[in-house]
Amino acid sequence: MNKLPLLELCTGIGGFHLAAQQNGLIETICTAEIDPYNTKLIDRNFNLDNCGDVSEIGLPRACHSHQALIDEDKVPVEETGFTSLCMEDFMEGILPFPTILSAGFPCQDVTPANTKGNHIGINGARSGLVHDILNIAEDLEVPYLVFENSSNLLNRGLDVILMELNRLGYIVEWEVIAATAFGYPHYRHRTYIVAYLPTTAVARGNRRIFDTVRKQANKQPNHFMPLPSEDPEYILNAAVVKEPRSIKLRTKRINGVGNAIVPAIAKAIFDAITDAEFAPVKAKQPKSRKNETYMASKLAAGWGVSQLDIFSMNNLELVTNMPSRGILIGGNIYTGEPDRNLNPTKTTFPNLLSTCIAKDGNNNFTSGSRMSRPGKLGGLIGDLQRLGATEGGLNPVFAERMLGYPDNHTRLAY
Repeated sequence: MNKLPLLELCTGIGGFHLAAQQNGLIETICTAEIDPYNTKLIDRNFNLDNCGDVSEIGLPRACHSHQALIDEDKVPVEETGFTSLCMEDFMEGILPFPTILSAGFPCQDVTPANTKGNHIGINGARSGLVHDILNIAEDLEVPYLVFENSSNLLNRGLDVILMELNRLGYIVEWEVIAATAFGYPHYRHRTYIVAYLPTTAVARGNRRIFDTVRKQANKQPNHFMPLPSEDPEYILNAAVVKEPRSIKLRTKRINGVGNAIVPAIAKAIFDAITDAEFAPVKAKQPKSRKNETYMASKLAAGWGVSQLDIFSMNNLELVTNMPSRGILIGGNIYTGEPDRNLNPTKTTFPNLLSTCIAKDGNNNFTSGSRMSRPGKLGGLIGDLQRLGATEGGLNPVFAERMLGYPDNHTRLAY
């Protein structure tokens, strides 16, 4: 059985690659990452090609920045550390066209973890990378797209992404999902977007990706480790390393985990895709279901909550704050009530830990500044200090376990 080829963009620490391995029917053909530590991780631990800058993927060879090196009889990967992934590489069969393109594109411009107050959405310098990703999807005509971003994407750019995917002919599902239903003791609400062309098995079967995700979201938040209120001693022993410098590149490792996806959620999405692709398809017309109520239609100016009145433009109401879940079919948006198993409120589970963020690698337990912040503003470090941590720093293995990565997933092989 041939595996489905995956192109993993904004690779980070390889969460989608790990999910593909766990699925077993998907194979990563190339990655794209520019962070210095993560590029070493991809090279040394995953042994995957890394094409670096997303904006250069799929360009004609003559337009690629590596062409100047080739003209000088130099080998680009030896000079830059990055391979080139040009349109000719796909057209000539050097690499297969990807069936799936994944990207946990940077969320710094939309996330609540951004404390600078400049939440400028997907047009920010970092989160705006999604526009390059959509260009690649269009150029390569990728059947399936799987994206992950902050839950704040709902009102900071999801409408724009949906309009572009609609233009490209995709059916799009999205859902805000927390880590709790997959067994982890923190929320980590994230927006997951899955887009697929009408020719795919998922579309032709009128399936829903998140039906499979819901079936696998069947765990309590203390499934993999106890809650702090249940066993604070375990949490402290696992989370605290008393000599932070004893763990090489500890901060870099935690930074990587802080920006990562939860692989179990990605695996559930991949399972839904492979379940459809490797099963007999009964052709159906993609359409809304009874529990998916009409919300809006694509109009010239955006998403209109009602059909355009051709006699008046004054009463047109546009949707910019998107619901936490929905499906886009043929230019129409359908939605429903939030799934409070996948997307619980922040008061559903008491005594959870704060999720791990990139900055947690930069703070030790010797400073009391996090203790003085109200509520959860002290983050994971503050939570652990309240449990009694007074020395050392956060153990990257604990951070990995919090998201469901194997122990020492982020430790460089050499």
